[in-house]
Amino acid sequence: MEEPGAGPVTDRGRRTRGALLDAGRQLFEELGFADVRIHHIADRAGVAHGTFYTWFDSKEALLREIVAGVVQDIFESTSVGHGLPPAAAYARIETANRAFLRAVTRHARILRVLDSLADTREDFRRLRVEVRESFVRRGMDGLVRLQTAGLADPSLPPRAAASALGAMVESFAHLWQDPLEGLDEQEAVDVLTRLWAGAIGLPPAAWPESTGTPAPGDLGPRA
Repeated sequence: MEEPGAGPVTDRGRRTRGALLDAGRQLFEELGFADVRIHHIADRAGVAHGTFYTWFDSKEALLREIVAGVVQDIFESTSVGHGLPPAAAYARIETANRAFLRAVTRHARILRVLDSLADTREDFRRLRVEVRESFVRRGMDGLVRLQTAGLADPSLPPRAAASALGAMVESFAHLWQDPLEGLDEQEAVDVLTRLWAGAIGLPPAAWPESTGTPAPGDLGPRA
C-alpha cells in the first residue's frame, strides 16, 4: 500500500497519480480553477474521492505539480540547441525560440489558469515568479557564455538583458497564435531571433546570410 504523501512506488500508484494529474489539468483548463472540486477530479480520474488525498492534500498542490511538469517540459524542449557550439549562437537562439513557441502552444491553456490565479492570489503570484526566475537564470547563463566568447555586447547587464528579452519572447508566445497577428511559425521565429540577436549585439559575421545581416547599429550595439 502506498504511503500518504509519498511518491508512488508501484505501477498502480503511478497510474493513479498520473490519472489525477491528467484529470486535474483537463478540468482546470475546461472550468477554471475556482469551479473545480476534488470530487470532480476523482470522478474524472476514475478513482474514489478519498484516493485523491493519498497523493495530494489540496487542489492547489495538484496544480503546483501540474505546473512543475509544464516547466520541466518547456525546459527540456528549449534545451535542444544547447549542444551547438558558441559559434553557432544564432542557430541556438533560433532553435530555442522555435521550441519555446511550440511548448507554450502545447501548454497555453494551463498557463492561462496560472496567470489568472497569480493576479489575485499571492501563493500563485510567487509560483509564477519562481517559474519566470528559472528561465531568466538560464538566459543569464547563456548570455554570459556568449559575452565570454566575444559574441555578445560585454556592456549588457546579464540579468536585466535576460529578463527583458525573456519577457519579450514570453509575451509574444502568448499572442502570436491569434489570427489577427497573421504570423505563421517561421515568421514568428524569424522575428524573435533577429530581435534577440540584434539586442545582444551578435556580431555581423555570426548572422546567417539569409536573414539579411543588419548594419552595425540597426538593431543594437555590437560586441
